[in-house]
Amino acid sequence: MQEVLTIHIVVEGCDTLKSDRGQINMIRFGGSCDCECFKGEVLPGGVDTQLYLTGEPGRLSARYMLKGTDADGEPAMLFIENNGTFSENGECITQPVIHTDAESLRWLCDMPLRGTISGWEKGVIIHFWKDA
Repeated sequence: MQEVLTIHIVVEGCDTLKSDRGQINMIRFGGSCDCECFKGEVLPGGVDTQLYLTGEPGRLSARYMLKGTDADGEPAMLFIENNGTFSENGECITQPVIHTDAESLRWLCDMPLRGTISGWEKGVIIHFWKDA
């Protein structure tokens, strides 16, 4: 697999609901992307909703926009919807869907991608991969 986007997510806050059915977290975040094909910042309003309901695997659903430039320095925006399920060991594989206004990045919208998540001191790093 080849990594096509890496986004450093900075957690800004979290609201949590706990009930007899489990726990739901809504995590607000910002962040940035500094890759060959795109450089930009996460716009205000990014949120990752995580559901940990009794008897079900944990799920996440994140939605956010980034504003920046493509590889040629032209203005570009990305909208990302990233959904995944946590395994018993806490790993999460996601299936991102990307939309863009940049013709040069349209290929991100048209190919199946896979996401993985790793930690860092300010939040998480989202890695998007395509099959090589």
